Amino acid sequence: PPNTADNLYCLQLAHNAVHGAMAGLSSFIVGSVNTKECYVPISLVANKRNVIDTSHQSMWEMVVFSTGQPSFQTNDDKDDKDAITTASGGKLI
Repeated sequence: PPNTADNLYCLQLAHNAVHGAMAGLSSFIVGSVNTKECYVPISLVANKRNVIDTSHQSMWEMVVFSTGQPSFQTNDDKDDKDAITTASGGKLI
C-alpha cells in the first residue's frame, strides 16, 4: 500500500508535469534521474524496451507474487514433467 512518501513523490511529479505543460512543453514525461526531477522526451523513453533480468529468479518470483500477477502457464506446460514452472509461469528445463 502507498505511504506518505509515495504520496509526496506523486504530488511532486504532478506539479512538475503541470509546470512543464504550462511552459508550453509537450511530448514529455516527468521523472527523477539521479535524484533530480527532469523532463524526459517520450520518444527517448518509448524507443527502448524494458529488459527484465530473470537470472535472479527468486527476486523475480517475489515481484510476481507480491504484485499478485497471475501465472501464464498453459495446459501444454503442465504436461511437461521435466520442466519446472516458476511463479511467473516461466519454464526452467
